[in-house]
Amino acid sequence: MYDALLDRLVALLHDSSLHEIDYEEGDIHIRLVKDGEGKVRPDMMVQPAAAMPESTLPDDHAVVAGLTGTFYRSPSPDAPPFVEIGDRVEEGQTVGLLEAMKMLNPVEADRAGIVTAIAAENGALVTRGAVLIHLAAPDDPS
Repeated sequence: MYDALLDRLVALLHDSSLHEIDYEEGDIHIRLVKDGEGKVRPDMMVQPAAAMPESTLPDDHAVVAGLTGTFYRSPSPDAPPFVEIGDRVEEGQTVGLLEAMKMLNPVEADRAGIVTAIAAENGALVTRGAVLIHLAAPDDPS
């Protein structure tokens, strides 16, 4: 079943002007990229990351990826990260970027809080719903 799917995706990419295809269905994630010579190569096959264990803190909140893409902690390689552990963030504040289809999409905190953990590594491919950052309530004394 997967061989036929992969064959169809390779043919589609080869016969088109597309540079890459990113296919996701359930637990399957396939990314194909044309190399500099126009040849198709599988870039990576990714299984969803194991979910981080939920915190025992009652006020713990996870900021999650809204789409599948590459997570970046800073706006450029030489810039400081948007947030660090211990930083206070406000609702709507940019805490990272997700690159998908060559577009950078801001990741915004959906509530105010204190950053207690950064779950995703800089440059990591994350799937939709993956935990990126953990927040504690802003008035939490810990």
